[in-house]
Amino acid sequence: MFTVFRYGLIPVALFCVVVIAAGVHTVSTNSIRKSTWPQTVVTVMQSQDFGQALAEFRGTQNSFPDPHGTVRYVIGGKTYSWQGRGREIGVTVMNPGDKIKIYYNPENPQEIGTLVLLGKFTGSIILAAALAFLAIYVWFFWLRGFLRRPGPHGFYGDVPEPFADRASERSSSQIERQRSTSGDQHLVAINDRPAGKSLGQARAVTFGKR
Repeated sequence: MFTVFRYGLIPVALFCVVVIAAGVHTVSTNSIRKSTWPQTVVTVMQSQDFGQALAEFRGTQNSFPDPHGTVRYVIGGKTYSWQGRGREIGVTVMNPGDKIKIYYNPENPQEIGTLVLLGKFTGSIILAAALAFLAIYVWFFWLRGFLRRPGPHGFYGDVPEPFADRASERSSSQIERQRSTSGDQHLVAINDRPAGKSLGQARAVTFGKR
């Protein structure tokens, strides 16, 4: 069963590696852009959010604002326009006339964004869960067994089973050898007694001589 889980969870571990790599790439790229991209202010020309309109019609709250709109901005005396989902540039509120501070790529001024990581809280939870699973998996199924292998006494000072078995067999053989040696010595002592005389006869002869 241990081997089944060890190799069966490899796809999950690889998925966690991909999630961690994607998270690290996103955070590092965002930090680099914040330090290298200049800022400007855009003006919202028009916007609409069908989810918000549907929520107002139902009399409920819109839990996932997703506005679509058009913004206009000027860089180096040239006017640019951008149109699309507000979430693509890190915006969840777009009302006509709003002014929003954004970053732009100096090599391509049409590439803009607030560089706000939407869903950062949820992403942090997923990243932490992936890290925790990967650490437990690697330790329990790979490192723990690898670290306990080297050395004659194991990683935690335990005697390995083959070594313990050999020691037990050696002790048993020594005990048997001692028993056989004692038995042989006892037989030799009996054989060394005078022939035809028992212990009682020897005592009687000795007593008669006195």
